[in-house]
Amino acid sequence: MYAALNQDKRLTNAVESNFEDKYFCVKCERPVILIKNDNNAFFKHETANHNEENERDIHKKGKELIVDALKILGYQNIESEYYLKTIKQRPDIFINRKTIIEYQCAKINVDKLSSRVESYHALKIPNIWILGGEYLSNKIDRAHLKFISYRKPWGFYLIMLDSEHEQINLFYSIKLFGPFNKIRYKQKSFLIEDIQQLLEFKANLNQSISLEINPYQLDKIRKLKGKKADALKLKFYQSNKQTVEDFLKQKKFGSLKPIYQNHQWKLICGEQPEYLRQPFLRTKKEDN
Repeated sequence: MYAALNQDKRLTNAVESNFEDKYFCVKCERPVILIKNDNNAFFKHETANHNEENERDIHKKGKELIVDALKILGYQNIESEYYLKTIKQRPDIFINRKTIIEYQCAKINVDKLSSRVESYHALKIPNIWILGGEYLSNKIDRAHLKFISYRKPWGFYLIMLDSEHEQINLFYSIKLFGPFNKIRYKQKSFLIEDIQQLLEFKANLNQSISLEINPYQLDKIRKLKGKKADALKLKFYQSNKQTVEDFLKQKKFGSLKPIYQNHQWKLICGEQPEYLRQPFLRTKKEDN
């Protein structure tokens, strides 16, 4: 189905929907799942694989696997669901009462995520988030970008845990590529018993690619309408006596840090940078 009711009971097209909200079937009002990629967008009914009971089982097994991995690394004082009174939170795993690990299986919006992360930071407790359940995927999409962290050996990265196959998937060297910020990354998998190899892994981050803008992309920019896009095109023409499309012809586009809301072509044409909300990137965006 290509439309569903949102949380406010308003009919919403799948193309205009996001992964943060909940949606319901127009006919039976049962929960539906948003399926969305570069080529298509639609809703489908939840199945037994997506119900709460199954989600709890995935979460429980994942936590057990994380605890096993920590024991392999030599950690002893590992507590589950320890209650932090001052912030009224129960993190999934607390290591030596110094480091928190959260295994995030259910969808969470960026406001709630930021609040949780900031509450841990207020207590000066480092927190690591591992994705699973509804976030588990063999590729990264826009819903994953708010979880991105930075580590020098891996660049911008995020970690997923496939509890069914007892496997950790590292997505690293994450970048935005081309005029429309296509997500590019590398991926490497480790079994739980090989957790030490994950921590010792050092990626080759020096590879760079640049491609010339193509006619289809130029035509897409030419047809793009809207208040902000029109203002950018007009301002660019007034300053350069040249249209955005003519300026971009034969321009080469490389990669950007995965921290920008703006498409790369807009940044090149002078639009003020707007950053994605990413609570795990605590330093200045430009310094990462």
